[in-house]
Amino acid sequence: MARVSPMAPAAVPTLDELAADPTRASGLPDTTVQALLCRCLHAQTALMGALLASGSSRAPETPDSLLDIEAAAGRLGCSKGWLYHHARQLPFTVRNGRLLRFSSHGIDRYIKTRQGRLLA
Repeated sequence: MARVSPMAPAAVPTLDELAADPTRASGLPDTTVQALLCRCLHAQTALMGALLASGSSRAPETPDSLLDIEAAAGRLGCSKGWLYHHARQLPFTVRNGRLLRFSSHGIDRYIKTRQGRLLA
């Protein structure tokens, strides 16, 4: 009786090999394709997380500008009187002698940290 030798399984290409030669994907078993797609998705998720964590996806930051009392009150949705009264406690206040200005970037950070809370 003749012995039948089992067929050697086809080598599964790596994601790098498939990226270099996409034609290698044809003829792969469905389960192998599904497994490779899952690995690709996991890699994509990890890479997107790294990109978002680094902040590289944000547009380049514009230079900070100093706003007068009227513009700052408008951005904050408060009265000029409230802003004058609380200027000493606010982290984005910039004083130069008697001149009172407010950092645009500081206001943005303040709003982000206070979202969901009422202004004091």
